[in-house]
Amino acid sequence: MNRRFLLALAGAVFFGLLAIMAAKNYLNAKVTSDIAKTETAVVIAKTEIPRGTKIGPEHITVERYPIRLLPEGAMVKKDEVIGRVAFLDVPAKTLILDKQLAGLGAQPGLSGITAPGMRSVSVRVDEASGVAGFVAPETYVDVIAIMQPQLDGAKAVSKVILQKVKVLAGGQKMETKSDGKAALVNTVTLEVTPAQAEKLKLAEAEGRLQLSIRNGIDQIIEKTPGATKRDVINDIALENRAREGTRDGMGGPARAGQAPPPITFNVNPNQPASTPPTVRIISREKSIELIEGSKRTRVEMVP
Repeated sequence: MNRRFLLALAGAVFFGLLAIMAAKNYLNAKVTSDIAKTETAVVIAKTEIPRGTKIGPEHITVERYPIRLLPEGAMVKKDEVIGRVAFLDVPAKTLILDKQLAGLGAQPGLSGITAPGMRSVSVRVDEASGVAGFVAPETYVDVIAIMQPQLDGAKAVSKVILQKVKVLAGGQKMETKSDGKAALVNTVTLEVTPAQAEKLKLAEAEGRLQLSIRNGIDQIIEKTPGATKRDVINDIALENRAREGTRDGMGGPARAGQAPPPITFNVNPNQPASTPPTVRIISREKSIELIEGSKRTRVEMVP
């Protein structure tokens, strides 16, 4: 073949390949540029971050994320996250949002997760008053106090004293009992206002506290009258029977002056059958009954 033709063919192939490579690079650069315009860097949790934890570089990473899918408040700069305290639990592999972080300067622990203007107060609870262990952080409860009013002679009452209270934490702590021995007690930490904290601690000191779990989206604050023993029983006749120790037909007290009927029995069982037995009438009110095995004898009491 002609040498010039081969050189021309080789040149054409070379420049064709060069043009293809240039076009490919241009298209890749354009696609990358277009993608860059639709994506942004976001901060993502590497591992689960428990609330109250101070976030460090080991907890987070930066990845690209579509701008159109970016939720409001998503953190886009690493420096704005490192050193902050998690206000809520942050699941692994999820975006970190501003509402999940405590304010700047917040310290780790309860102080970092307590809302501004609120107070964290811990109260003692047992398994029953802690709703059998179902009281968990982020749940909402009502607080019921069982205590004796200030009026002389008043009996214990129960009353809902706080409603829709957020639970911040639950756990155990060591306390010293009255005999000087240490005991492990369950505690629940609640988020309350300063005025509610005063009421809560007084109720804990003067009586007992019970918690009732409520729906987290329930915003209704009920006005309750409280409860006494009379409200629980709500049966005057039953109370009278319990006081008098009788159960006549209407459940009222025993009628005064009414005595049980007298009984008759043989006090001399050894007399012959042909002789009529001697029978005496003995009032139940002035006699006692002696029981010897299957034999019963009633003896008159002499004043």
